[in-house]
Amino acid sequence: MKTTFTASALFTLLPAALADVFGGMAVRSASPIHFNTVSANGGTFWLQKPTSTYCPEGIDGLTCPVGNNQTLFAGGEGTLALSVVVPGGQQVYIAPDGKLSFTQAHSAYIPTGSIRDGFSRDWRPAQNLGFLQWTNGFVACPTNGTSGPYQIYGARDDVTLPENCLGFSMIATNSSGVGAWQYA
Repeated sequence: MKTTFTASALFTLLPAALADVFGGMAVRSASPIHFNTVSANGGTFWLQKPTSTYCPEGIDGLTCPVGNNQTLFAGGEGTLALSVVVPGGQQVYIAPDGKLSFTQAHSAYIPTGSIRDGFSRDWRPAQNLGFLQWTNGFVACPTNGTSGPYQIYGARDDVTLPENCLGFSMIATNSSGVGAWQYA
């Protein structure tokens, strides 16, 4: 059974103001990535791949976030991070190969040649719609030639992307709370 949403129906589900914590959804009409949720998995971001999280067990006083099967972001005003509990957080960046990536937990290491800024998040109250943008735009590239899952890239002038990639806009979907202890 296939569920279909129209853009106007989706936008009425979004609240009147964009919160500090938000999810991402790809928008590219008449494409296989339209309305796909952005997921953190393996240090990079994907469409049509599940979110991967980790929370240590057996630590006194530690409560793992519940329902941490979605990827949530924080920030988006120059720099971007993941909404996590892990000390030190997890930063989002565009890697030298163009992949939209995030730092490993407990590490601030970002490879030389990566781009850490250029993210912007806006909210359009009259349209009841939010967007997350990056300087040169986002691109989704199929990992199986012409089908998903799709790896997300930040378009860079110095990187040649794989074939059959699709540029897309990212809707910022309102959320609350913390996404995960850490994304893995």
